[in-house]
Amino acid sequence: MNTRARWTIGILVALVIGLVVGLIIVAGDDGNDNASTTVPIESISTPTRSTTSTPQTTTQATTTTQNGGTPAPSPGGTTTAGGSGGL
Repeated sequence: MNTRARWTIGILVALVIGLVVGLIIVAGDDGNDNASTTVPIESISTPTRSTTSTPQTTTQATTTTQNGGTPAPSPGGTTTAGGSGGL
């Protein structure tokens, strides 16, 4: 018997054994899925918030501090050509 025939027979035997085991598991299932060991979920009530609210106003003060460097020129200001640097 050649090697290819042995492999084919071995794979077929493994498939048959797998199908038989699967059939035994399905046949052994009694269908009684209601018997569980879990605790039923309890109802939990959460407090509800009031639908009426008072308007809230917030004021935010902004301050700008100079961290050094040269500030950007203002629009419409004078610029001089011939600078260096850039991207």
